[in-house]
Amino acid sequence: MKSSFSSLVTSKQRQNTGNNIDTVLLKETKGHDLGVDCVVAIPEQSFILDRLSCPNNTATQDRLQQVRALFDFHNINAYIITIEDVHMQFTTSLHDRRLQAVSGFSGVIGLGVVTRSTAALWTDGRTFIQATEEVDCGWEIYRKGGPNTTSVTDWIKEHAGDNATVGSNPNYMYSVWWKNFDFVLSKNNLTLKAIEPDLVDKIWTSDRPPQPSTDINVLDIKYAGRKWEDKLRDVRKDMTQLGVDVLVTTGLDEIAWLYNIRARDIEYEPYPYAFSIVQHQTTSIYIMDSKSKLSRPSSDPESLVTLKEHLKTNNNGQCSRSCVQVKEYNHSSFVEDIVKLAGRKDIKKIMVSFSCNYKIYSSIPEEKLYQGIPPTLAHKARKNDVERMGMRHAVLEDSVKMVSLFARMEKEISEGIPWTVYKATIEAIHARRELNLYRDESFLALAGSGISTVPLLAYPVENASRHLATSESFLMDSGGQYLDGTSDLTRTFHYGIPSDHEKEIYTRVLMAHLNLAMHKFPVGRTGKEIDSAIRQPLWEIGVDYPHETGHGIAHYGVVVEGPARISSSRASYTSDIPLETNFFGYDKTQLLHIPDPADYPVEEDMCFSNEPGYYEVGKFGMRIENVVIVKKMNRNNNFSKCHFLEFDTITFVPYEPHLIKSSVLSDQQIKWINNYHKEVWVKVSPYLKEENDTVALEWLHKRVQPLFTTHEITEIENTNNGSSSYQFTLDILTTGKMKFTVVILFICGFIIGEASAFQCYNCTSSNQQSSCGLTDPLPNYLKTVSCNTQCYKWVLFSYASEVRRGCKKNGRVPPGSSYTEYLCSANLCNTAPSITQSTKTLSGLVLVAFFTIFINRK
Repeated sequence: MKSSFSSLVTSKQRQNTGNNIDTVLLKETKGHDLGVDCVVAIPEQSFILDRLSCPNNTATQDRLQQVRALFDFHNINAYIITIEDVHMQFTTSLHDRRLQAVSGFSGVIGLGVVTRSTAALWTDGRTFIQATEEVDCGWEIYRKGGPNTTSVTDWIKEHAGDNATVGSNPNYMYSVWWKNFDFVLSKNNLTLKAIEPDLVDKIWTSDRPPQPSTDINVLDIKYAGRKWEDKLRDVRKDMTQLGVDVLVTTGLDEIAWLYNIRARDIEYEPYPYAFSIVQHQTTSIYIMDSKSKLSRPSSDPESLVTLKEHLKTNNNGQCSRSCVQVKEYNHSSFVEDIVKLAGRKDIKKIMVSFSCNYKIYSSIPEEKLYQGIPPTLAHKARKNDVERMGMRHAVLEDSVKMVSLFARMEKEISEGIPWTVYKATIEAIHARRELNLYRDESFLALAGSGISTVPLLAYPVENASRHLATSESFLMDSGGQYLDGTSDLTRTFHYGIPSDHEKEIYTRVLMAHLNLAMHKFPVGRTGKEIDSAIRQPLWEIGVDYPHETGHGIAHYGVVVEGPARISSSRASYTSDIPLETNFFGYDKTQLLHIPDPADYPVEEDMCFSNEPGYYEVGKFGMRIENVVIVKKMNRNNNFSKCHFLEFDTITFVPYEPHLIKSSVLSDQQIKWINNYHKEVWVKVSPYLKEENDTVALEWLHKRVQPLFTTHEITEIENTNNGSSSYQFTLDILTTGKMKFTVVILFICGFIIGEASAFQCYNCTSSNQQSSCGLTDPLPNYLKTVSCNTQCYKWVLFSYASEVRRGCKKNGRVPPGSSYTEYLCSANLCNTAPSITQSTKTLSGLVLVAFFTIFINRK
C-alpha cells in the first residue's frame, strides 16, 4: 500500500501545539462511502467550488490561459488532461506532470477538465485535502466517490454546452478509458476528439524539466538468474499458444525484466524509458540516446559488460539473428512501426496490454488486435530460483539493518533523546546504504506517530515532523532496492503504555497478518478468494482496512507488481476507490474495465506483501507488513491429487510485544509467532554479533521471548494457592527427568506450603521488584494494574518456563504475554505479605532454581 510519488503530501494543514506535527487536520471526516464506512478517513466534502484561500501561482495560471487560447484553432470547447504518461505510469517524471503544470496539483490520482471559462479536478479521498492546498483558485475540486459528486461527463455538458467537442491526447489516456469516454460523451450529444500534439506539451516550453535519460546497466546473470535469450524463448512460446505474431510492450518493468537491464529514469523504480516489439524472428527495443548508451561503460561496478555486448548488436544497434535491434526512443516512431507491422499480410495478431494508451491501441486494426495480460508480465511475476534466492538474501539483510535501527531508536527515546518521524525515515535510508548491493529506496517511506499514522499516504517532511512520544504508537513503512531483490517492511511500535484498545487493534491486525502467513490454498485461487478469509479477525469487531492485503513485489524492480493482487476491496494502493468512479457517469455494466488484479490467480514463486492494517481518525494507524513467497505446500499425506500452495515469510523483524494481547490469539497463532521469533533470532543475531551491535542484540533477545499458549495458562489456573497442586510446577521443572520427581516434589511442597500462609505479594514498586528476584524493573504495564501480583508464582513459573525452553538465565515472562495478562486480570490478590515472609519464600525459590539448573545440566 504505497506510492512512489515523492511529493504526494508536500504541504499540509498544521496544528500548532508546541510540537511539530506532520498530519492533515481531519476534523470533518467520515468513513469510506463505498459500503465499508469504517475503514479510512476521507473528507466529508464531496466538492469545493469556491475556496476562501488557495494558491496564486502565476506560472500555472498563465499556462492554463495558453491552453485555452488553442481551443479555437482545434475547434474544441473543453480539454481533458490526464496524469499519466505514454507508458500509463502514474509515477511519472517531472517532465511528464502535465496536470501539475496547469493546476499545481502534484498527487498521483487525478484528472482535469478545462473549458473556456472554468476548470475542474477530480481526485480521491486521500489526496483531496492536498488538492485544496495545491490547486489554483481557478479550479473546482471534486472527490471521486463522494455523495452528490458530479461525473466528468455531466460537468462537461453543463459547462461546455450541448453538442460540445471535447479534446484530449490519446497518447496519455488508457485505451479502455478513451473508449468509455467516447461512448458516454456520444450518449450525451458530445464528441471526443483526438488532439495531437498535446496542448500542454505545446505551450509548456520554458522551465520544463528535461526528459530523464540515465545510464542503462546490465543486470548480471548471477542476479537475474536467466539470460534474456531464454526469457525471450519462453515469451515466444506463449505467443505461439495465443496465436500472436507480434507482442507490443510499453510497461517499463516488463522491458527491463525481459532484457536484464536497469536504470534510474524514474524515482524509486530502476528502469529506463523504453518500448519493445517482439516478433517470432526479430526483436526491437527503443531507448533514449541509443547509440551513445550502446558502447558506454557501465556506471554500476556489478555490471560487467556494455549494452552492445549484452544485446549482441553493433554500434548502430543493428543485427541479424539471435540479437536485439536497438532503436531510438520516440513514441511517434514506435507507433509508426506498429502501423507498418499491422499492414503486413503475414501478421495476423498483434498483442497489447490492457494498460496501453489509446494511440497504440487505435493504430492496430480491430481484426488484428489481441488485448490481454502479456506473457512478459506473467513470467516476470513468477521468480526463478536465483531471483527467489536473491529476494531472500536482500530482505534478510534489510531486516538486519532495520532491527539495528529500531533497537537504537527505542534505546535513545527511552533516554530522552529526541526523534522525529522524519528523522526515522532518513535514518532508515542511511542504514540501508551500508549494504553493498543497495541501489535505492523502493519507495518514499511512509511514516507517522499517533494521529499522523492515520493518512494512508503519510509522507513526513523535515520542517514539520512530529516528535516520537512514549504515549502513542509509531508506524513506518519503508523498503530498499538491491541488485538481488526488493524489500518492503512495515512495523508499528509503542514505546510506552498502550491502551487496551490499541492492543486489541494491533492484535487483530496481527491475526489477519498471521492468517495470510499460515494460509493454505488450492492452485488456481485468486487474490480476491484468499483475501476475504484473511480479514476475518478485524471483521469480527466491525472494522476493516481500505487497501489490499498484499501486492506483488518485483525482483530489483517496482515495489508494486502485477498481474496479481490479494484483495477483496474495491480500492487499490493508489486510490481509496476504483479509478473510474465518477468519471463517466453511466451504467457501469455497459462500460469497459481494466481487469482487476485480484481476479488473477496467486501462483507459485510470486512475491507479495502481507500488510493488513487499521486507521482510526484522530487516534492512530497500525499496519504490519512482511514479504512472502508463494511455494508448494508441504504435505504429509497422499490422500488427494490436488496441488496446494502456501506462503513463506522471508522478512525477519520481530513484532511489537507491548501491543500483543495474547489472550485473543489462538494456540496455533501463538506457536507460529514463537516459531517465527525463534527463526528471527537464528537468522538475524549472527549478523548483529558480527557487527558487535550489542544494543540490537539485547533489543532482539527481549522481543523474541516466547508467548504463552492457552494450554499453559490453563495449567497456571489449575495451580491453586495451597499446597495441594504440585504437578504443574513439577512438569515444568523436571522436563522429562522423572528420576528427580521425589526431590522436586519435596522442595515445591515446602515452598508452596510456606506460600499458603499468605495470598500474594505486591511487585509493582521498584524496591519490591528487586526483592522479588527480578534483575530489571517490571514493565510499566504491570505498574499500572490494580493487581497485587503473586511474586512467588511469577518468579517460579517464569524461570521454570524459560528452563523448559532451553534458556537457563534471565527467566522472565516477556511483557504483554498471556501469563502477564493472566496475573493482571485474574484478580488473584487481596492482601500483601511482609517483606520477611516474601524473602523466606524466595529463598526457597532460589533453591528450586539451583536444583533445576543442576538437573538440566546433567
